[in-house]
Amino acid sequence: MKSILHNRWVRIQGVATVLYIFAQIDKANIAVAFPGISAELGLTSGAIGFAVGMFAWGYLVLQIPVGRMTSAWSAKGTILILCAAWSIVSASTALVQTETQLIINRFVLGMSEGGILPAVVVVMRAWFTQQERARANLALLGTPIALMIGNALCGFAVSIVGWRLMFVVTAVPSLLWCLVWWWAIEDDPRNAAWLDADTKQKLVATLNAEARQMPVARGHWFKTIWHPTVLILALYNLLGLTALWGLTFWLPSLIVDEGRAIGMAGFLSAIPYAVSIAMACIISASSDRMQERRWHLIIPTVLAGAFMTVAGFFGQVHVTLLLICISLSFGLWFGRITVYWIMVADAVPKGSAGAAMAIANGVGNLGGFLGPWMFGLLRGQSGGFNSSMMVGGGLYIMAGLLALFVQARPGNSAKQEAAPELTAPVHASTAL
Repeated sequence: MKSILHNRWVRIQGVATVLYIFAQIDKANIAVAFPGISAELGLTSGAIGFAVGMFAWGYLVLQIPVGRMTSAWSAKGTILILCAAWSIVSASTALVQTETQLIINRFVLGMSEGGILPAVVVVMRAWFTQQERARANLALLGTPIALMIGNALCGFAVSIVGWRLMFVVTAVPSLLWCLVWWWAIEDDPRNAAWLDADTKQKLVATLNAEARQMPVARGHWFKTIWHPTVLILALYNLLGLTALWGLTFWLPSLIVDEGRAIGMAGFLSAIPYAVSIAMACIISASSDRMQERRWHLIIPTVLAGAFMTVAGFFGQVHVTLLLICISLSFGLWFGRITVYWIMVADAVPKGSAGAAMAIANGVGNLGGFLGPWMFGLLRGQSGGFNSSMMVGGGLYIMAGLLALFVQARPGNSAKQEAAPELTAPVHASTAL
């Protein structure tokens, strides 16, 4: 047990993954509460979509300050504060009584989770080398893992204790995980007393060598983050996340529309995220092995759009076909997530990485507002989700085409000199 806890893949990546899972559950658990919220509060689908989308505006408010704080102060401390805050706010959703209260609640929840993704990527960047980083960023699989197990568990919880208490039940684990996070994580391997001396020496030497190849900061850090690559990837993220979160939040309702009970809808809507986990492991391993990032981003994005478009044309005729298309679409989008954040972080000097990722994440997560709102409005106008999914598929394809203008950093090519051999990662199932 002691040797396992001294393995950085288990200790750093594993603990970060669990924390990110809790964050995403507390963000997305409202999806299975939609039918109850609509019935009890008397809200239309468009009103619910708007309220849920306010999360994205709250998320945007503190992106750059929090992103900068992770690089200039402490990613460990920043994440601890955020984790405690979002747990409490998420639990308070059980108290909402009106549409206005729901809007305020989702906005404040967005503020409390703002910066969590850039902070986690900063931690991964500090602990893992360039050749390991796509696999290290599999910590971001917390999103599909959370949506897979969260939809099922939250659907079950709603059927047992109701939608209000469901928010309280799901907030407790993330609050307790704050203690584990503080115990397990250090901002830098140089400060880790639990890491054996030989591994630490090799890891630090490799990270120092990579740092010398990174872009050099010139002028104030605020200027360096307005890099063309960062701006293009931020717009790319906005297009893709509009499609993703639009369908994610409405997927249980879509399945309920097909005649399934909310409990069964929660389990069925978990299938696309199970596919996402497998796809992300495959694409991340391929990207690290080939040391290629750009095409590992573009091709999955375009294919994700193609499958969502097919779901829009034919999916609602049969639930099986719908789930197959959505599963492939979600899987391909989540599959390239680790590659995406490597490209954003590597575009700027290390000291600006947190802020640069905050820009890409903040702009992208406006899709968390536009997507649910757009899907809700289109559903209200058309009576179904076909048109919404076709629009979402088009957004994915546009994002993939936009990524053609991104140039990968030369240091990411396959010709990069191999790093010294370090402690190998444990099997993905153990690390995650």
